[in-house]
Amino acid sequence: MFDQNCVTSHLFCSDTMQIPAALQKGFPVIRPVPISELSATVKSIVWLHLNSRQTIAQQLAPVKQHAPQSLIVVMSDIPNDLEALAAFSMLAKAYCNTHAGLEVLLNIASVVEQGGIWIGESIMQKLLGGSSVEEPQLDRALGKWSKLLTGRELEVAKAIAIGLSNKEIALKMHITERTVKAHVGAVLDKLQLKNRLQLALLVKEG
Repeated sequence: MFDQNCVTSHLFCSDTMQIPAALQKGFPVIRPVPISELSATVKSIVWLHLNSRQTIAQQLAPVKQHAPQSLIVVMSDIPNDLEALAAFSMLAKAYCNTHAGLEVLLNIASVVEQGGIWIGESIMQKLLGGSSVEEPQLDRALGKWSKLLTGRELEVAKAIAIGLSNKEIALKMHITERTVKAHVGAVLDKLQLKNRLQLALLVKEG
């Protein structure tokens, strides 16, 4: 497992080698590197920009071969859930839009550096979709951890467990998305969890 002290660099792999502006801004020392020149001994976060000519497996396999210790963040020009699931099945640590904003990229790096997996709302809903439960069932399953949360934080946690996005939670609770994000951050911090998927699973399991 990696932490912030272990990751020594950020590398960008792409056919074009053109680093997205937000990624360059967030990590000024990031540099483009051909996959063939990745190091097996350097512990890096590799931001892999997908091309449309090869499958996920064909593109991730050489990265894992040349840099087995690195953490792979997959960047897609046209992200979709099936592609994301394929990326995670190949042990990618995150999957995002190539044009993601600075805040999202910094969040991804923070989660990945701490050994977590960054999963966007859409793909998390896809992963949880087959086992969604209703709120009354959640109320019966809540464990001792729930006592660590405020009433609003618990409400947000339960909403995440049934697959609601931040926007949907905001509408349901009549608050702003920014407030929802603040509640989510507080809940993850109090429960010492790394991402929304871990939170959703904890709520469901009680």
